[in-house]
Amino acid sequence: MMIGSRPLLLLLLLARPAAPATVEVRYLPDRENARRVVLENESFSYTLLIDRGVYLEKALNRAAGTDYLAGNPPLLLVATPGDGTAHPGYQLFRLEEAAGENGPAVMVYQESAFVENPLRFTHRLELDPEGGLLWSLAVENRSGMPWREPVTWPFRMRFPFIQDYLPAGDEGAHRLIPAGAGLYAIDSVDICPLYFTSGSERRLPVDVWSERVGLGLCFDFSSADDGLGGQWRFDGGADFRSKVFSLRVAPGSKIDRLAQCRVVPHRGDWHRAFDEFKHGLRSRFDFQYYNRPGHESFRRLFVSHFTFLYGHDIYDPDSNRFAIDRFLDEGEANFGGYDYILLWHDYPRTGLDNRDQFDLYEDLPGGLAGLGKLVERCHGRGVKVFIPYKPWDVIHRPAGEHFAQEARIVRQTGADGIFLDTMSESDREFRHELDRVNPDVVFVSEGRPSLEASQLVTGSWNQSGDESNRMPAVDLFRFVFPEHNVHNINRGARKREELVYNAIFNGVGLIVWEDIFGEINPFSWQERVLIRRYNRIVHENADAFLSPAPVPLFPTLRRNFYVNYFPAAGKRVYTGWQRAREKVSRWTDDRLIGPILEADCPPGWHFVDLWNHQPVPVQLIDEKSVLSLREETASPMYVIAGFPSLIETRAEGGLITIRVDNPPAAGVIEVNTVDNLTLQEEEKLTLPAGGGTVDLSSLELDFPYIVLVKLKLDGRLVDEAVIELGWKKF
Repeated sequence: MMIGSRPLLLLLLLARPAAPATVEVRYLPDRENARRVVLENESFSYTLLIDRGVYLEKALNRAAGTDYLAGNPPLLLVATPGDGTAHPGYQLFRLEEAAGENGPAVMVYQESAFVENPLRFTHRLELDPEGGLLWSLAVENRSGMPWREPVTWPFRMRFPFIQDYLPAGDEGAHRLIPAGAGLYAIDSVDICPLYFTSGSERRLPVDVWSERVGLGLCFDFSSADDGLGGQWRFDGGADFRSKVFSLRVAPGSKIDRLAQCRVVPHRGDWHRAFDEFKHGLRSRFDFQYYNRPGHESFRRLFVSHFTFLYGHDIYDPDSNRFAIDRFLDEGEANFGGYDYILLWHDYPRTGLDNRDQFDLYEDLPGGLAGLGKLVERCHGRGVKVFIPYKPWDVIHRPAGEHFAQEARIVRQTGADGIFLDTMSESDREFRHELDRVNPDVVFVSEGRPSLEASQLVTGSWNQSGDESNRMPAVDLFRFVFPEHNVHNINRGARKREELVYNAIFNGVGLIVWEDIFGEINPFSWQERVLIRRYNRIVHENADAFLSPAPVPLFPTLRRNFYVNYFPAAGKRVYTGWQRAREKVSRWTDDRLIGPILEADCPPGWHFVDLWNHQPVPVQLIDEKSVLSLREETASPMYVIAGFPSLIETRAEGGLITIRVDNPPAAGVIEVNTVDNLTLQEEEKLTLPAGGGTVDLSSLELDFPYIVLVKLKLDGRLVDEAVIELGWKKF
């Protein structure tokens, strides 16, 4: 998706002044007869026009000489289209100066020239240290004067300086807008939904920008408002521009914060707004539980299994034993293995008698001691084990006793984490009980936690159904807090390919759940193939997917191509998705062939599509590294990884010679082939990190005649070479 200019500009945009700039206010022609008010510091200057309304006329970057309002007429801060009750007539003004946090603030009192309209606006405008324009709006119903009966006033309004703004007059401008229920969208939620978190959280700013000129304005309405409430959502760009907000103001009442907005001019695209949003949230976030060693290891757990302990995949009823090794072996064969399993032992049995969730552990083969042996065996195979907690189970123990009981189960079984069933938050008293047993035990919630709750609950399920698991939905929470471990799940879906695609696209975990308390909903063979491919890629490139600075919707050079970016030391990973691929036609020439994006990498790197097993050529064009596709692949999914060029290969005379300069001492080379039906990698042999010679006849090559040479260090992919040995010579 073409969504902005070069992302490297973000580094420049994020720089903040070392000291607050001096703010000045000028009135033109003078204060008593002001037609224009100029608020400015050394970097930015904003001009307000007072003429039958309060308009934003200029937003000038003084150093660059760029007016971000150029191409627009002066834009009203508030327009009152009316609803037939009275002519708005807001033509009376009074100006005052007040002391702001960073210098003088201008107060503009605006009311109607018609006595029938009792509403008065109060605008407050000032600059912040970074040069943003702070605007707040209050409204007061002054009916009840001697000449007018008190009346609740119906009122309709727009915000033209946001809704009508077009950077450089570009009608093709893009808009980042709220779409309700925790969703945001670029132009339309039907194209690419962006999911953050529901509830009364800090809101993502609105951003309006132009790709053509690389300019935009960010409108940060993240502060709570008293009047707009749930109206601040839009169905798309057309709705954004046309929407009228309704309000009723009781007589004698005043809404002090009808709206609050920070206006920030910027170069580039919506990533500036996103970065401001991310910086603001992280600066006030408590990361103490994320810094614990237990959470550091939890972050590397990507593939989970919901394990119904009465299911016959793990439980053998004839012997009344858990077949844990058979279960884990089948997990490796079908899905590439599990990083952790969630043991589910009570529901729907709870309620048959007066035993609760803690009592029912004793019903399992061997009781708690037997469960402890199962956990020990899982640990021996590198698999973590989580147990559930159900706040609703108060059969014969009050909730106040639950935390100590859960801690007891953790102590006796050695469990690694707690799954908070039906919960999106937890209790610090619960945390303290667990800390007495094992401070490295982590919380994972079934629901998306609030910002406050996510300081304690360090992992969660993205269980929002199709809305947030379809492609190319972007999990913004994951990009704001990459430390938080998110797992995708949609247990009732009968088609889960996009669930897997979405997990690799966002670099998040995935839950395998086939036995839903006795209802069997198996993954198809094709979904198993996709999960195995996802499993290998996400683990071999965990250093990138755990990057502290991932970028959602990295700018691309192609329409309908969406990319997330995960940079790491010595590696770059771009996860890409071709939207509406089934509608692509050679007649319209919209196949995904040719240049696709500008890569952020040092000179001399090379790129490989790990999902489709093909090299991705890189060209230096105007000093930019441009990635191109030679042909459209059979899959809409791409995972393109960039590496320093370390591996040298030569195929000649039935032999492949492999050489690595300065190989890592503890490294190893894997030589894999690709299955002709599933495109799964088949591990053939290993070599020392320095290289060696491979006899092609020993690899039993079949279509597509591809050999993958992978340099790995501690399981991490350091470099990969794709050797294509031909097909049918198309």
